[in-house]
Amino acid sequence: MMSRFLSWFRDTPPIPAPEATVAPAPESVAKEIPPPAGKLRDGNFESFYPGGQLGFRGHYVNGRMEGIQEWYHPNGQLRERQGFSNDIKDGPWEMFHPNGQLRSKGSFAAGKRNGPFEVHYPDGQLRSQGTHRDDQRHGHYESWYEHGQLQARGEFAAGKRTGPWEEFHGNGELKLKASYQDDQFDGLVETFRDNGRLQAREHFHGGKREGFCESYFENGQLKTRGTYHAGMLDGPYEIYDSNGELQETGVYRKGAAR
Repeated sequence: MMSRFLSWFRDTPPIPAPEATVAPAPESVAKEIPPPAGKLRDGNFESFYPGGQLGFRGHYVNGRMEGIQEWYHPNGQLRERQGFSNDIKDGPWEMFHPNGQLRSKGSFAAGKRNGPFEVHYPDGQLRSQGTHRDDQRHGHYESWYEHGQLQARGEFAAGKRTGPWEEFHGNGELKLKASYQDDQFDGLVETFRDNGRLQAREHFHGGKREGFCESYFENGQLKTRGTYHAGMLDGPYEIYDSNGELQETGVYRKGAAR
């Protein structure tokens, strides 16, 4: 019976991996010509792709990057622009798609991301925006589908989701309404189908189901009802068919049927 009841409930929705919001370590786009033996690179410097296309343009002081550095895509479009101070990322940064559209932008301070950031799709549509603090997302965050519909919104604290969050289907209908603590569900979690109907209503604590939980059929009828403790069924449960008729009842204790 236990496997039958649990099959009616969806698994805890995974937290999507956030999209890239920071320029990666500069890639080697060409074979660089080393400075003469015993000397450090100093002054303006450029490197090129095998076909002759500019790959990098920057400035060095005593062998360390200083000021604005630029990297280029093989098609000649600017790929990345980043400020450096004493070989450490510092100041505004921008990344671009191969078609020239802005990919992302933000700021570094002493090698760490700090301040507002934006991420864009290849067509220029805004994908996400938020704020970094000490190299972690912190504060309000929003993301969008490629066609412009809001996808998610909520708050980060030191890189982790916290407090109320909402996610949306591509058609604009609410998909998830939840509360997070330390990137885990904590409190009431509701999921909805793309027609706006409730799919499940559950309670969590520390990422595990805790308390009263219900799931529903597509027609809105109650599907299952049960109680959890520490992520395991604990207490009475009920299973219904799509017409609302009670099909099965029982009791669980610490995840085992009684």
